[in-house]
Amino acid sequence: MEQYFTLDFDNSIEDNILVVLQNFEQFIEPFSQQNNFFLSALATGDRKIETAIKKSFAKEHEGYESLQYYIDQNIIEKEYSREVLPQKKPKQKLKKELRRYRIQHKAKFSRPFYRFWFRYIYPSLEQLYNKEFEQVQNFILTDLDNFVSFTFEELSNELLKERFPEHIRSGSYWDRKVEIDLMMELKNGDIIIGECKWKNSKICKKTLTSLQKKSQIAGFSPTYYALFSKSSFSNELLKSQEKTILLFDLEDFKEWSEEEAYKKREKKPYSFEF
Repeated sequence: MEQYFTLDFDNSIEDNILVVLQNFEQFIEPFSQQNNFFLSALATGDRKIETAIKKSFAKEHEGYESLQYYIDQNIIEKEYSREVLPQKKPKQKLKKELRRYRIQHKAKFSRPFYRFWFRYIYPSLEQLYNKEFEQVQNFILTDLDNFVSFTFEELSNELLKERFPEHIRSGSYWDRKVEIDLMMELKNGDIIIGECKWKNSKICKKTLTSLQKKSQIAGFSPTYYALFSKSSFSNELLKSQEKTILLFDLEDFKEWSEEEAYKKREKKPYSFEF
C-alpha cells in the first residue's frame, strides 16, 4: 500500500485536503483491494475489534481472518486491553454482567493516512466521482478535530515515554466501566494517568477532577496525573503547587520535536529524512 504524494505544507490544511480529494483516484487501486467496510468501521468507531467485526461480517471467524490479514499487511496494529477481570473463587457465581462479558482489544491504523482514507474518502467515493470536492471537504472539516484528537493522544503518549524512559507499558486504557486516554506503568511501580484535550479552550480543574474519578473507577492509585492541552490551562492549574500534576501544552511538543530533529541531524548531519 505504498503511495507517495507531495503536499505543500506552507498551504493551509483546508487547501491540502482539497488537493488530496481532487487527486483521490491516484490512491484508489491499493485501497480498493481491501475490505473497505470493515476498515471504515474501525476508522469511524471506537476501534474495538469485536464491535467492528460484528458490524462488518456475517461470520465472526471471517472477521478475525481479515483482521490477521491486515495486521500481516501492516495496515493495522492490534492494541491489547490491560483490563484484568476479577478472579472467580471456587463455587462463586459471577455477577450477571460478567457472565458473558469478553475483554475487547482494539485496532489502530499503522499510518494516519490509512485512517483518514477509511474515515473520510471511502464513505464519500460517490461524491468524489461526481467531483463534489468542496462538499466532501466541508464534511471532513466539520469532523477534523475528532480525527486529530486521537493523533494528539498518540503524540502525547510518545512525549510521555520520552519524559519517562523508565516506563514498562504505556498507552490508552479501557475496561467495561471506563476509558482513559493514557495510562503509563513505571519500573518502580508508579502509575501515570493522562487526559488529552485537542480543543480551542483551556483545560480547567474540572478536567483533572474527572480524570481522578476515572482513576478511582478503574481501581488505580496514580502517582501522577498528566494533562495534555492544545490551548494551555486555566490559571488555577498553572498556579497549582501539586507536584503530582504534570502539564503539557503545544510548547512542550515543539520543544520535543526540535530535540528529535537535532538528534537526527547529529546522526546524519548531511542528509534529510522523509
